[in-house]
Amino acid sequence: MRFSKIHLLESQEKAYFLDGIKELYNTIQKDNSILITRKIVTNRRIKSYLVRKLVSVPCLFGLKFRLWNNRKVNFAALISGDFSVLIPHAFYSQLNFVYMHDVWPRFQYWIFPLLDLFNIRHVFFSSKQVWADHLKKFPKSRCQSMWLPEGIDANEYSFRPYHEKKIDVLEFGRRYEKYHLLIKDRLGANSKYHVYKHKESDLLFQEKSDLVEALAGAKIVICTPSNITHPERSEYISSMTLRYLQAMASKCLIVGITPLDMQELFDYQTIVEIDMENAAEQLLEVLSNYDSYFPLIERNYLEVRKNHQWINRWDIIKQKIEEVK
Repeated sequence: MRFSKIHLLESQEKAYFLDGIKELYNTIQKDNSILITRKIVTNRRIKSYLVRKLVSVPCLFGLKFRLWNNRKVNFAALISGDFSVLIPHAFYSQLNFVYMHDVWPRFQYWIFPLLDLFNIRHVFFSSKQVWADHLKKFPKSRCQSMWLPEGIDANEYSFRPYHEKKIDVLEFGRRYEKYHLLIKDRLGANSKYHVYKHKESDLLFQEKSDLVEALAGAKIVICTPSNITHPERSEYISSMTLRYLQAMASKCLIVGITPLDMQELFDYQTIVEIDMENAAEQLLEVLSNYDSYFPLIERNYLEVRKNHQWINRWDIIKQKIEEVK
């Protein structure tokens, strides 16, 4: 199916965890080969309430809310099962496509069936494990699916020369608390500039520009997958998140734990794996020999720019849309 127009359905939320979605939408917006319309979905609170009520009545999952087919191509990037952004547009078209983050196992029993109810033709899961779950748990789904890892717009980020990086260790986003407690005091005692959120209620960075600036000046960024930091939420799902790509695009060395997805996406060891038995000592050793990691940092940077930008992901999404008959 050749298509010349696409409607991007989005919310007005400005939360930091939507950075990746905004970068994806902006990347699509730059595609001059098609006409792109961005639609801000209104009345989200009411629509979210309707979705919650629907989820509470599983016998309705098999319904087909299809009023007619206006042949419009709709696309939305969703956090978990936030189907509210599809209302009512998905009910007037059979050409709906979604990219989904954070489809945790405890939600899958209703997210997978609702893909059919909302007339989704193709879903792109950011996690390979979630994609496998969809094929296994809902094999008769009318909705096709595939694994498509998160991406980045590397042009949104910057970096300073290595000798000008002043932040020794940066922790942002989800924090691996057990690890944080092992390194905090030793880094401070050794006069290392360690940036992290001090109070649970505070935001480390108020604006994305603040994050970009910090990343540009950071030597080491701590990254661990959600199944390690928040296993009660993610359970066994171990996927690469935007934070890994942001660190690489900013020429930071990642110290952390490699998600399962990244082991397949990269054919080399991209990060320095955490040594929990010698956590602080390891970081101090890495900092004292930081220049020995320059080749790895440069390789990560080039790999991200070549293969893991949103433009790479959009090329695949666009191809899948064109394959729909």
